[in-house]
Amino acid sequence: MRPMREDFDIGRIIPGGILLVSYGQYSLGWKIGVDYLKREIERGAFGIIMNTTVPIRKLCERTRLAGFDILETGKRGQLAVIDLFNEQTGLDFVYPIDTVDRTLIIPRIEKVMEEIQARYNLKNRRVVGAIATLDGLYELFGEKFLKNMMRQYLIRSERLLRDGYDHWTILIVNRDTIPQELHSWIISISDYVILTEGIVNRESLIENTVLLKSLAPGFSQRVFQTTVPAKKLQ
Repeated sequence: MRPMREDFDIGRIIPGGILLVSYGQYSLGWKIGVDYLKREIERGAFGIIMNTTVPIRKLCERTRLAGFDILETGKRGQLAVIDLFNEQTGLDFVYPIDTVDRTLIIPRIEKVMEEIQARYNLKNRRVVGAIATLDGLYELFGEKFLKNMMRQYLIRSERLLRDGYDHWTILIVNRDTIPQELHSWIISISDYVILTEGIVNRESLIENTVLLKSLAPGFSQRVFQTTVPAKKLQ
């Protein structure tokens, strides 16, 4: 994948900020979220991915498609993965979480986060988290759990900022798999929003990218469009 277009830059993310990357079922807009994470790590940040949707092997293949090598980044000590698939991968930067008892999931995630903070000395590093994906959390645990988890995150985020931790978070969601009202709520708690949509017709695949929301000074909404023309078979 080519480096992210400068046009898609939504501005500087504030400490504790939330960037939502919302894509449709025919779109590859999730790559924008991966690219933001990759760029921040290249600038010296530490990355934390919460994996909710596919096994680690497939997560690695998908992010590699977007130009980001999870395995190499993790081995270099620049990334940790919290894995809700609870796999035994043998990778020391992957932290499996047992999801059988949902009442214990949030405390277990918080415990793992404390381990990661101590191991990698995160108080002295900028940290960028990514939930891949929010719709995976919805499928696993439902709307009530997802909202509660995000509220707990907002509380914890403010506490971390007061304690001197510099961080922000990327939320990646396939909005076609969650209720519209839930998607609207996610937009409302996000500080920065990028929407993408793929439109398929007989002549082409059209991808629209909307920079919808940002706290950056002077921000104005923008829409970009790319077209992949259909190839006619002889």
